[in-house]
Amino acid sequence: MAQSDLSKKLLSPNVKAFMGPVGLLLLLAILSVFAFRFGFAKISEQRQSVATARQNESVLSQKESILKDVQSGVPSYVKAVAAALPEKNPSLSMVSQLRILSGEKGLSLGNIKVGSEIAAGGASISEVDVTFGIEGPAAEIVSFLAAVKDLAPVSTIEKAKINRSSIGTRADITLRVYKSEFPQKLPSLTEPARALTDDEKTTLTKLSALRLPIFSELTPQGGAVRENPFE
Repeated sequence: MAQSDLSKKLLSPNVKAFMGPVGLLLLLAILSVFAFRFGFAKISEQRQSVATARQNESVLSQKESILKDVQSGVPSYVKAVAAALPEKNPSLSMVSQLRILSGEKGLSLGNIKVGSEIAAGGASISEVDVTFGIEGPAAEIVSFLAAVKDLAPVSTIEKAKINRSSIGTRADITLRVYKSEFPQKLPSLTEPARALTDDEKTTLTKLSALRLPIFSELTPQGGAVRENPFE
């Protein structure tokens, strides 16, 4: 009987009326906690996006500034590097250069042989040996050998055997010519860039000073039309 009276007191109309707002407040409190957590996460995400966008904008501005500084020399640098370290076998370009140079020096070039392409020190660097004989005045042969280092593609004289006789001077030369693969992937637009170092600028200047190969373009010509194709 006492327990029944206690239940009636606890569940009196006043208590029941009070429990409704309390339950609503608890529900609102729980929803507020979830809303705060969700909103805070969204705000943090938005702040991160803004920070990333500002960083990318800074990188792009830096790249734009660097490109403005070097844009006048880029075409010549690209041409010089591509000729100095070509992507394909450099032997044909070098043989053409040697023929032109020997003609300028009044020398006779012959017995040209091209070796097999082999990998050099770097993974993307390869080398080819070009051997040849050169005949003429000794002074011109020395001048010829000194001028080879100024030719593109880049090369080094590996062997030089000079023989003198009563009829003239002959030199048997082994020239090592180099090639390199071009980059296969461009860097990301948002990847930070760096300016060229003084050593890199010096290297580009030296490559730009090399004597580039001369390539001739053949103009296609239309064939004559025959009135009678069977004649």
